[in-house]
Amino acid sequence: MRSALLGLAILCLSACNSSDEVSGSGSGGGSGRTTHPVTESRDGTVYRQEVAVAKTGDVAVIQVMEPTHMEKGKTYPLVLHGHGYGGSRNITPSGFQQRLRDAGYYVISIDERGNGESSGQVRVMSPDFEGQDLIGILDWAENLEGLRRHGDGRMVVGSYSGSYGGMYQFLLAGADPQQRLRVIAPDITPHDLMYALNSGNVVKSGYGLLLSLSAELPLLAVVTGGDPTLILTGLLDTLARGQTRQDTAIFESLINAAVQNQFTDAGRNFFKYHSVSYFCDGLPAGEQNFLLATPDPREVAPRPYAKIDALITQGFRDTLFNFNDGVGNYECLKARGGDVRLLTHQSGHILPLSLTTVPLPPGSNLETALDPFYTALTLPNFQDAGGSRACGSLVLDDVQFAWFEEKLQGKGGAVNAALPSGKDICLSLAEGDAISVRTVPKGGQSFDINDSTPQLNSVLGVVGAVLGNGAREALLATQPLYTAPAGGAIVAGIPTMSLNLAGLTGAEQASCAIPLGIGACDPILFLGIGHRKAGETRWDLVDDQLTPVRGFGEHIGDMSGIAERLAEGDELALLVYGFHAQYPVTWSRDLLVPALNVAGSVQLPLLSPSQITRQGI
Repeated sequence: MRSALLGLAILCLSACNSSDEVSGSGSGGGSGRTTHPVTESRDGTVYRQEVAVAKTGDVAVIQVMEPTHMEKGKTYPLVLHGHGYGGSRNITPSGFQQRLRDAGYYVISIDERGNGESSGQVRVMSPDFEGQDLIGILDWAENLEGLRRHGDGRMVVGSYSGSYGGMYQFLLAGADPQQRLRVIAPDITPHDLMYALNSGNVVKSGYGLLLSLSAELPLLAVVTGGDPTLILTGLLDTLARGQTRQDTAIFESLINAAVQNQFTDAGRNFFKYHSVSYFCDGLPAGEQNFLLATPDPREVAPRPYAKIDALITQGFRDTLFNFNDGVGNYECLKARGGDVRLLTHQSGHILPLSLTTVPLPPGSNLETALDPFYTALTLPNFQDAGGSRACGSLVLDDVQFAWFEEKLQGKGGAVNAALPSGKDICLSLAEGDAISVRTVPKGGQSFDINDSTPQLNSVLGVVGAVLGNGAREALLATQPLYTAPAGGAIVAGIPTMSLNLAGLTGAEQASCAIPLGIGACDPILFLGIGHRKAGETRWDLVDDQLTPVRGFGEHIGDMSGIAERLAEGDELALLVYGFHAQYPVTWSRDLLVPALNVAGSVQLPLLSPSQITRQGI
């Protein structure tokens, strides 16, 4: 009877704290209380569990990994794990998950809706579907034996993983009425899906087309070095299900975007509702008037996040969810008052399709060998290979483990011991090279753009993208801006731009009867910052990051974030493309605008010594 009354009291405390504004973060390790005590010491097990979710009618399948050894009377926090897009749960514990189990954590690995063995179709983290299934999983976990609780009755729970596995963390934290998840560790996670997939109002077709298939067939995993037999396995699985894994809304949104060279309003509103920014911005979700697909019910309000302790990691070389996405998530949660850290690395969403990735004997590099030929020809590529998930010498898995030790187990000082940069931001400049800064550098030293020669657009832009350095510099498609002085320099942060795009005659803007399309005043350019090492010919696109700009008129705002150390004599340049392989089918189709004038300036975050709090991490 006493146990039942205690359980009711804890549930009451939990309900009392389910209002819109919940005070306090989830750190500190809890009180050690539990509603379902461990009554007998035993070794933990790993088992498959089906969770029926009444709200959606789905059956979510999870893998429950108990602590390696469970002792009578002890309590244990829970850590959630989610997979990447088109993936599935871990059946057996990974190395990191076993480390957690050995340290006294429950781990639950989740088959997200429509993935693995879970029912339903993928809607890319809809608050009404994936969100409700995640809440159902957390509700089920309330009854875990020996689950630790905070003083107010809330479970002690954290989460980690990257990409789609980062999105579920923000979704659960935002959609759960009780706001139970307040310790998270998301990696390479988008802030706004419309920025990630449609930056500058230009559809990121290289990834968009791949993603529209990868939940059906694991193409992304195969392209990045996975087992090619996974494609056959995925095809057989889809046939067995009798339906595609992805909802029609995904196909309609992405295919329309590729064909029409723009997202429909329904597609924009759909992806916005599924973004972290939906909860950060607090704006109502827009209508999803699809032609064929079923819209979201839009029953989850954009309530602000609770005070969350977040270890946010993002890849500078990530060309799908770039550094700016990580900054958006960091700034949003920082404003809510939690302990929020931002660290970067050299990995992420990377499709290594370039000359540097051609297999050659050790010490050889085809791009270096062909360097003299770049005077005559620029060979197209998607991006170079990435590096490890480390910020300088900091192995981020170790930092992540320390995060949970302090925030969920209550081991004070664990984070500081693993993270010498403290609350400063760790910026990865290259493999094994990193600095820390107090705030994200934005803008900086300004450089005017030479507008004396028009930039090529549309079909001519495709031709111009493969011209050699000599021709590109003569056409001002490559504009050297800066040469590093003695001692070198560091460019790190978010460049900014202030541009004006105009037609050659001025008549183009006056006859724009149609918003977008062929013959509708629709120029598209891709801007990047180039780095040329002293003594070399070719320009490398820093971190393979591009910033699309579309349409005539002013374009003022952020460019994609970059970070690189320059040696003495190294140069930086503005690179302007009318075509790039990252946007294979969404360059300008306006044949009536073969060229345009580009005026204005770009601002580069060239760091002064006073901005750097730590050299070498």
